[in-house]
Formats: sequence, C-alpha cells, structure tokens
Amino acid sequence: MKALKGRGSIIERGNSYTIIISLGRNLSTGKYKQHWETVKGNKKDAEKRLAEILHQFDTGTYMKPGKTTVAEFLNKWLADYAKPNLSPRTAEGYEYVVRRH
Repeated sequence: MKALKGRGSIIERGNSYTIIISLGRNLSTGKYKQHWETVKGNKKDAEKRLAEILHQFDTGTYMKPGKTTVAEFLNKWLADYAKPNLSPRTAEGYEYVVRRH
C-alpha cells in the first residue's frame, strides 16, 4: 500500500490497482467516508490517477462518475469554475454558448 500526502492509498489487485481516498468524517453520522476507484494498468497509471483525483478534490472540480448529462456538467462547470476564475465577459460568452447549444 502506498500513501500520497496521507489522504490516498493504492492497493494492487492482480492486474489492476484500487485507489482509496479518505474524505473525512460525515458530520451527521460520525462515520468516515472514502472514495474507491479501480484503475486498470500499471502502478504508474494508478499513481497518476490518484494525483489527478486529489487535485480535483482540492480545487472543487471533482464530479463523481455517474449518469450526469452534458448540460448538468456544463452548468456546474460554469458556476464552479468559469464564473469565479475567468473575466466576467469571458464567462458570459461561455454561458451564452452553453445555453444556446
């Protein structure tokens, strides 16, 4: 098991690797939450994916894989990334493109 920054671990599982990331304690239940993800490939691929996931959690851009539509994803991206990080005019232009198409 390899820990990275104390928040994530990688476990070898045959020809794949499992990434486990600690999300802290749930305030209402008191139980610890974890994110598990399987990576097929070598250990370097798993380490790279772990770093990507941790960066996404740190920047607030992580979206759990699921049945998210493109519209839902783009609306979240506009609200969470474009508007706070881009100039108002650029964000407005992106919002127009998302709404129009």
